[in-house]
Parts: sequence; C-alpha cells; structure tokens
Amino acid sequence: MTHIKPIKKIKILAATAALSVSFLFSGCSEIMEYFAKVPEMQPNAQSFKMYDSDQMNSMLIDVNGRTYAPYGVVKMSMSKSSLKECIGYVNDNKDSRLYTLNEDPFDNYLIQKSVRGFMDPDTFWRDISTIEDEVLTPEYIDPLNYEEWAKSGCYSEMKEFNVDILLDADDVYELSMDYKVNGEDCGTSGVRNANKTELKKGDIYDMSIAEISIYGKFDKDGPLDVECHFHVETMSGEMHDLEYVFKDTVEFGDMISLTLTGNAQDGYTLK
Repeated sequence: MTHIKPIKKIKILAATAALSVSFLFSGCSEIMEYFAKVPEMQPNAQSFKMYDSDQMNSMLIDVNGRTYAPYGVVKMSMSKSSLKECIGYVNDNKDSRLYTLNEDPFDNYLIQKSVRGFMDPDTFWRDISTIEDEVLTPEYIDPLNYEEWAKSGCYSEMKEFNVDILLDADDVYELSMDYKVNGEDCGTSGVRNANKTELKKGDIYDMSIAEISIYGKFDKDGPLDVECHFHVETMSGEMHDLEYVFKDTVEFGDMISLTLTGNAQDGYTLK
C-alpha cells in the first residue's frame, strides 16, 4: 500500500504555527504595556490650579517654582514607562494628574493625564521660560503650534561634547574621565564591560560630557571652559593617572578624538 503524505496539511499546520508565534511575539510588547504600572500618586499630593494670565493667550499652571503653558499632545503613542513621577493633580480633580517624563531629565515638560476618562486627550505642558529656546523634547510629543511657541525649538537627542578615545592599548579594564566645566567639578564619565573582561583593543569609546551634567549651572548654549583628566584601571586593579590633560574652550556639538596606547607594564599614553 502506498502511503500518501498529507503535504498540504503539514504546510498549513506549519504556517499556522509560524503565524501563532509571530502574533505571540508581536503581542508581547502590547501585553507588557497593558500591564505596566502608572506611577502612583502620593497621599499628600498637591493640587495645582490653572489660571488666566495677561502673559499668554492660554491657561498657565505653576509647579515647583516654574510656570507651564499648554504645548502639545501625544504623537501616535506613548509608553507608560515614560511616566517618571506623579507630582500632583489639576484643579482639585484627582483623576487629572501631572507627571514628569523619563525622557526629559530637565522637567521642561509635564504631561496632564486622565486616569479614568479615557476619551480625554493627554496634554503636554512646557515651561514658559523656554519660549524662543531650543530644548530636549521627547519624540512622542506633537506640538500644536500655539502662537506663543512659534519661535521655540526642539531637538530629540541630548547635546554633548564628545571625547572619542581609540583604544590601541592592552590590559585595560576601565577607562574614566573626570571633568570640570568653568572651573567647577561636574562629574565623571567612564567605560568598562559588565562581564569584567578587558576592553577591546581597536574599539572607539565615547567619554562624552552631556548637557545634563551642567544643567542649571551654566549657559548650555554658550562656550564652556572644559578641563578633563583621564585614568586607566588595569585588569589586575592597578590605577594609572594619565599625564595628558585636555583643557580648552568648547561648545556642545564639538568633538575631539584621542588615542590610548601602552600596557600595564610600560604605562599608558593618551594623545
């Protein structure tokens, strides 16, 4: 007896399985988003009042010493994970809440979000001190082109002064950079592998100074006097303070490229 293999059936089952897996994976992010938690409102949360002002042709709201005005709405979609903290609610309505945003470390924007009225659109408010300024703006914010904001700009990536270091050295576990801006200590930038292995020779490592590190201290749009000191930690734990020091006047958007050579036994040179 000749056995006829049900080829078409096998193909259909395989296709069905593939589609099921495809839907499963494509739906995972949506399921995770559905169950994601919105930051809770604290019991002692404050109510913020909207008010009219001669200053602008829109309502204003004062939050933690800053004044905000309506700016835009959500462009297509926005993840719940973008909500950083619930800072209070609006006009004594505890269902109309204000949140800060994870993608805006400067808090130039707030979102007013209804937690029950799903038909109410979410509204982004922007600090009016940024009128005619260009500020870091999350990509999910869609400006509504209010007249007051006509000369105000946006950019989606944080401004940086880039220090790129080509690693042409051996035995490097960690590379770090301490930096001063206008004579003031402002932070440390560093790179190392999470699995504690040697940094790969031939790779370029970015030791950038981001605008968040000087926020509120200096004019981020003007020239900055920068001083950078570099350090190497070897695989055996020895520390090497490098002789090279970068000291110059720069602006965000500028970049320098350096090369690190040497090894743990002979020492390291950066130039």
